[in-house]
Amino acid sequence: DDSGKPIVADFWAPWCGKCTQISGFVNNLAEDFPDVVGTFPCCYTFVKLNAGEEGVGLIKAAYNVEVLPAFLFFKDGEQVHTPVFGYKKKPLKEKVQLLAAP
Repeated sequence: DDSGKPIVADFWAPWCGKCTQISGFVNNLAEDFPDVVGTFPCCYTFVKLNAGEEGVGLIKAAYNVEVLPAFLFFKDGEQVHTPVFGYKKKPLKEKVQLLAAP
């Protein structure tokens, strides 16, 4: 059962230059924190949400996502930590580290 695993929700869009720029950094986080960040849709917990896809707009609105890229953090089904909006490597890594802590 993976329901208690931490989740990082990555809101991005193909037209978002900063989303493309930070994607390599996010992939490196996957290597540094394999228990938190992995490849969707397998059993890992990093989920990329294309802001332009149908249905994702409702999720964006529910979590007040107005800037891309945006990273939201969940543990045990609840949102934890302050979201990271924009191209901010250091805060993103810090939040993933907090999420990985037992």
